[in-house]
This record gives sequence, C-alpha cells and structure tokens, in this order.
Amino acid sequence: MTFRPYADRHPIPAAILCAALQFGLTLLILALGKQYAPPEAYRKVKLLAFASTVILPLLLTHALGLWRDVGFNRIKPTGFFVACLLPVILFASMGVRLPAPGGLGGDLLIQFFNAFGEELLFRGVIFLVLLRLPLWQAITLNGLLFGSMHLIHGYMDGDWSHALVWALMSSCAGMMFAAARASTGSLWLLIGLHMVLNLASMYSNIEAAAGALVLQRVEWAIKAVELGLALYLIASRTRRSALAQTVA
Repeated sequence: MTFRPYADRHPIPAAILCAALQFGLTLLILALGKQYAPPEAYRKVKLLAFASTVILPLLLTHALGLWRDVGFNRIKPTGFFVACLLPVILFASMGVRLPAPGGLGGDLLIQFFNAFGEELLFRGVIFLVLLRLPLWQAITLNGLLFGSMHLIHGYMDGDWSHALVWALMSSCAGMMFAAARASTGSLWLLIGLHMVLNLASMYSNIEAAAGALVLQRVEWAIKAVELGLALYLIASRTRRSALAQTVA
C-alpha cells in the first residue's frame, strides 16, 4: 500500500507520521551537528535543520500528489481571516521597536521560509489528510501536532519546561491557523498571516513600554483570542452543517 491510500484510510496515524518525520529529521540534524560539528559551526547546523522544514514538506506534497489541493491557487480573504489579524494588532498595541540596521531584510527572509515550510506541512499536507475527519477534530489535531513540533526547543535550549509551555501556546496558534485555512482555502494567506504574526511578536514594544509582566498577560490574551477564533469557526461550521441536514 502506498502512502496516499494509507493516509486516506488512516488519517490520524498518517498525520502523526508526517509531523514525526519532520520532528525526527530536525532532531537528527541537530544531534549529529552537536556530536560531530565544531561549536563554531553549530549555527550552520541549525540553518541545515531549518532548511529541512521547507524541503520535507515539499517532498511530502509531491509524494501525496497534493499540489492542486494545498491551497496555492487561492488568495481570497474572508471576514474570519481578517479577524485572525487581531493577535497582530495586540502585539503592536504599544508600538513596535525598530530592528537593527540591515536586520529587517534578514528577518523577513527567515520568517517567510519558516512560515512557508510550517504552513505547507501543517495547513497544507497534514490538514488535507485530517479533513477525512470531522472539522473540529481536524482543527484540534492540527493545532496539537503543530504545537508538539515546538518541543524541539527543549533539545535546542535545554529548558524542557519552557518548551512545553511554548508547545501548548503554539497549539492555540495552530488551531487558529487551521481554522483560517478552512475558512479561506488559501495557503498563501496563511503563510502571510503566520509570517506577520511572528514579526509582530519579534518587534513588539510591549515589554519595553510596560514590562515583562504586561507582555506575558498580552501573550496569554492572544492565546485566548486564537483559541476563541478556532472555536467560533468550529461552532459556526457545525451549526451550518446541522441546518443543511435539517433542510435536506
């Protein structure tokens, strides 16, 4: 049995396998680099691990024959997508700090490839695999798998408790991204949203203006917004489906 029929019949194990492949590949590159590369070259090892988060999703998209379905052919925002920009507004609510001279271009490039790879894998390949399930399950599992990928920071930084909190918070963003993907059908819009949200977090002036405690409260408020938006989309789609069945 090839992977595509397996994914059609067993969406949850197939989705977990796709995420595990990326997690395992990234971890393997980092572990080999830490073991064999000199300390001064470890930055290049991290760049190689980062590159794998773009290459593997491209290979999976090709292997599953999903090029026409992942959402590259749609760029029409919806009202729900516009609402998903609220976390960006919250991060920028106390202004933004300017990057170092020459730093913006590098940050834009890195965040584009980061968003491209993660969105192609999670809201492209994995989301399409999970759509064999009810929408609420697809969105929830997509968010949880997305969050679990951020446990890699526990290995990179040695702080597993912080990585666990990061994974849980990232799961909320992942659910919102999946809900926005269900609303728009567009992967490019999700790549843009993901990129802008990351940049807003990086350049937020909240901590400088009001302190770390206020920043923490804003971050938790943002997670509540992200989770609330995902739940709203799930509830509205479930209600719409129930009405359609009643009419039929």
